Amino acid sequence: MGKRFKSLKFRIILALMPLAVLLTRVLARTIRWRKRYDFSRDRKTIYAVWHGQALALAMFSMDRGIYGLASRFRDGEIAAILLRGLGFNVVRGSTEEGKAEKGGRTGALQLIEVLKRGENVAITVDGPKGPPFKVKKGVVFLAQKTGAKIVPAVVRFERAKVLNSWDRFTVPYPFTRGEVLTGEPITVSEEDSLEAKRLELEKALYELSSEVSS
Repeated sequence: MGKRFKSLKFRIILALMPLAVLLTRVLARTIRWRKRYDFSRDRKTIYAVWHGQALALAMFSMDRGIYGLASRFRDGEIAAILLRGLGFNVVRGSTEEGKAEKGGRTGALQLIEVLKRGENVAITVDGPKGPPFKVKKGVVFLAQKTGAKIVPAVVRFERAKVLNSWDRFTVPYPFTRGEVLTGEPITVSEEDSLEAKRLELEKALYELSSEVSS
């Protein structure tokens, strides 16, 4: 009974996704951005964002052909539909090692190919299941293997609803003002320690997040 209920709930959510995409696009168009990051100047760039701000950054950067990552779980299916509806390309899987059975290795390899072509990728560095605000090594691994730069990014809104979820998911109110804050690009050479670079990225995101909350 429980499995059938979950399956029915999932099918209902999928049926409502076109409406969710439409409403998200309408909401995104109402936001007045104070400072627009120039995505057109970037090539082979990884935008690193907290999971809770994934929607916020997607609203800012929609219809630019950026690649996003969505897990192969049911939540990932919903995220993939939303991302495609916002003009993103979507890779299914994970950047973390040891998850090939869930598409992990496939996801990482696809992203490596995408970045080597010079495309840009957005990754939630603490997703898909947390722990929250803890950068995983996958994003640093991708940068090391491809030579891509990592741009840490957070989004600040004048008015937004922060949900009581594990990732503190942020949804802006209509017609609010928004701003994308970015840190200095981080590069990862073959000689660099993945852990050291992971901590460097985590520190950069913490510093940007403190600006948002101040």
